Amino acid sequence: MKKAVFYGRYSSVNQTEQSIEGQLHVCEKYAEQNGLEIIAQYVDRAQSGKTANRKEFQRMITDSEKGMFEAVLVYKLDRFARNRFDSAMYKRQLRENGVKVISATENISDTPEGIMMEAVLEGMDEYYSAELARKLHRGMAESFRKGYFINRAAPFGYRVENHRLVIDEQKAPLAAEMFRRYASGERFTDLIQWLDGMGIPNGNGRSWQNWNLSVILKNRAYIGEYTRSDMEGFAPCPAITDKETFNKVQNRLAEFAHRARENKTKNHFDYFLSGFLICGECGKHIGGSSVAQKFHYYRCSGCRKKNYNAEKLHERVLTTLAEYLDSDKLDQLAQAAYEAYQQEQETSEVPALEHELQDVEKQLRNAVNAILKGVDTPFLKETMDELEKRRAALKSAILDAPTPLPEFTVNQFRYILEKKLSNSAREMLSTFVNRIILTEDELVICINLTDENNTPPLEQYLCKVGDMSGSPCLHKVIYMSGWLFVAA
Repeated sequence: MKKAVFYGRYSSVNQTEQSIEGQLHVCEKYAEQNGLEIIAQYVDRAQSGKTANRKEFQRMITDSEKGMFEAVLVYKLDRFARNRFDSAMYKRQLRENGVKVISATENISDTPEGIMMEAVLEGMDEYYSAELARKLHRGMAESFRKGYFINRAAPFGYRVENHRLVIDEQKAPLAAEMFRRYASGERFTDLIQWLDGMGIPNGNGRSWQNWNLSVILKNRAYIGEYTRSDMEGFAPCPAITDKETFNKVQNRLAEFAHRARENKTKNHFDYFLSGFLICGECGKHIGGSSVAQKFHYYRCSGCRKKNYNAEKLHERVLTTLAEYLDSDKLDQLAQAAYEAYQQEQETSEVPALEHELQDVEKQLRNAVNAILKGVDTPFLKETMDELEKRRAALKSAILDAPTPLPEFTVNQFRYILEKKLSNSAREMLSTFVNRIILTEDELVICINLTDENNTPPLEQYLCKVGDMSGSPCLHKVIYMSGWLFVAA
């Protein structure tokens, strides 16, 4: 029996532990029917799926390196992540550790076509998340226009009364002094030393950090203009510092930000082929590295025989894919993904949950009637307690079920796959490419397609590496000897 872990998440503080119980109940049922043993649980409460910065999620990713489990079981894929970039990255990381992500309610296979289909569904999950955000935004915008403060916590130096910002007489002078000191040339370290020396914590009651000061010094509320990046205009509020001092502070912050961007641009290089490149000699992964942040290359983690110029290798792979993924090929890939979607299209759990809920409520009514008729035993009370818990779990599961996806057409699959060609190189590779096998002389790109025996990939494309100059020489080759195929 395979070892699995359960990952659960709910996003709203208005949801409760019952939401997790509902997810766990469905996953336990799936595990029992599919030969999985759930050995641990990782649960993030009131955490958005749009970010991967979740404590239990990250602990699960780290634990996957220990080889304790082979699968992560989730109620739906949007519990794992609503952001397609995070989803693709962490699923790949789990795969490298021998762990598969399984949705208990979405029957998505791990075939290459299933990977493309999943990319489409994840895109739709992200769309629904954005659509929900837009609806919430409309209500917040109306409150903002009325001058209400709609953030969770007031800025340092303010407090909230009747939904509006007012001066905090004790902290406001300290906030004003921060602006004066920074405008006069003091650094963040000087301000932190000054505040810590007086024993003054930040707004969260903790020690000051650079980012705490940065948030304060950039906030236009301190000059009487409460703003939000997602709202037009500003709501008036009491000022704590004057505009001249505020502008001096902004000029200093902008100067340091410019220097930081220059350093980041100089030192950053995206090794977007990492995770895809496999050595054709030893089968190990080929990762990115650099010398003095100036020379960038890929090198096998196993045999370490050769360094491959990263920029030239990037150009060769992207040029090869651009030539391969023409209009006819996109039609073929869209059709393959659409057929996989039709075969494995999910069925909603909501009707079954609602039917069970009706049955539980009927049993509860019968129990109540029995008590009214004078039947009152410990067993009856215990049964009612269990039924109440099950009813609460079912209601949460029904409420937590994501909005059903619309019926897709093959043209929609074609459109989404075409859009992915114009997105980042890493996303394009995650959608269309299974693996890339690299030797000193040859580059084999394995496309996400299977043959009639469900053997991936049906197609590989070979191009010569050499000095990687000129246009790629493409040859369609046959899948013959596993991932370590090397053409003659």
